[in-house]
Formats: sequence, structure tokens, C-alpha cells
Amino acid sequence: MTTIVAIQGDGYALLGTDSRISSFDSSGMAYQITTLGAGSSKLGTNGKYVLGAAGDVRAINILHHAFTPPTPPATAKGKRLDAFITNKFVPALRECFETQGYAMPDNEEKEHLAQQNSTIVVAIHGIIYVIESDYGWTSDSNGIYAVGTGAPYALGALNALLGNRSVDIATGKRIVTKALSIAGKFDPYTGSPFTTVVQSP
Repeated sequence: MTTIVAIQGDGYALLGTDSRISSFDSSGMAYQITTLGAGSSKLGTNGKYVLGAAGDVRAINILHHAFTPPTPPATAKGKRLDAFITNKFVPALRECFETQGYAMPDNEEKEHLAQQNSTIVVAIHGIIYVIESDYGWTSDSNGIYAVGTGAPYALGALNALLGNRSVDIATGKRIVTKALSIAGKFDPYTGSPFTTVVQSP
């Protein structure tokens, strides 16, 4: 369905994505593969943010065309930025999703009070956050991220290619593209072309 990867660099966030969309029937079988056209991407800039989603195409549409994210404090970082994501960004995202009809209905299978069906990747001020379907967010101390169906392959590739070293943006782009390519080799729901987005504070 998707592979999105990211590297938390020294003073920048680097994100990359594939371009394959898979359609599934009611039994869960994929019946159609689509490649996003020029000008379309699972990652996009929205105000001061880079936003992407692994899961439903509807989430990507809303993030890029309907969501007006709150403006973060200009110098927010560390715990202050974490608090902003928790107290301002996530409630605004949830409100937008629910207004747009993108929320799981209340039923016995719903595990959380607030829940949707995608994993959201956010970069703000050059810092990466991953927001899960229950609207809880995480940041990884290793500084590498992968979400979507190809995530296990891409994350392993990122770890092997990066090791413990810091890299410049140009090298990071090559590594991200290689990791996506490896994911595409093994995950049938990940495919080229691959695109990257860089965000600095």
C-alpha cells in the first residue's frame, strides 16, 4: 500500500516515499495497482509542515487539500514542540479528519475513543513525528523511520546503509532512495518512482 521512510538528520528532516496505490476488494485481495501521476505524492508540504500518510488514500487527500494545521511557535523545539504536537496539532488533525468523515465509527472492534485508519508522518522545524491510528505520536531515538507495508524491508535497509554515522543531505537522499528501492523489490505494494522531501528548521 505504501512505504514512507525518513531520516532525522543533524539540522534537517529527510523524507521519502513510493508512488504505488493498491486497491483491495472486500476479501482483502488487491485487484488494481495505480502509480501516482506527476504532481501527486504521498508526501506534501502544508504550511510549515511536511505531511504524509501510509494507509488510506483518503487520509493523504485530507492532509494535502483539507487540513489547515496550526502554526507552531517559531522557536519551539524539544519538550515545547512535543507539547505543541500533543496539545495543538493532534487535536486539530483529529477534528479535521472527523469533519471530513474520516474516522472509524463507534463499534465493538474500535479499540480507542479516537481512531482512524492510517499512520501519519509529520515533519516540523526539521523534527519528525509519527502519529499512529489512535493519535498517539512517537519519535525514534535512532533517527530512522519507516511506515507502511514495506516498512520492515526499508527500515532494515536504512539501518544497514546508515549505520551509526551522520550523513549530509545528498548522501541521505541516496540512502532513502535505495531503501525504498529495496522495499519495492520485496513488498508488492511498494513501487517507483520514489520522491524525497527535505525540511530544515
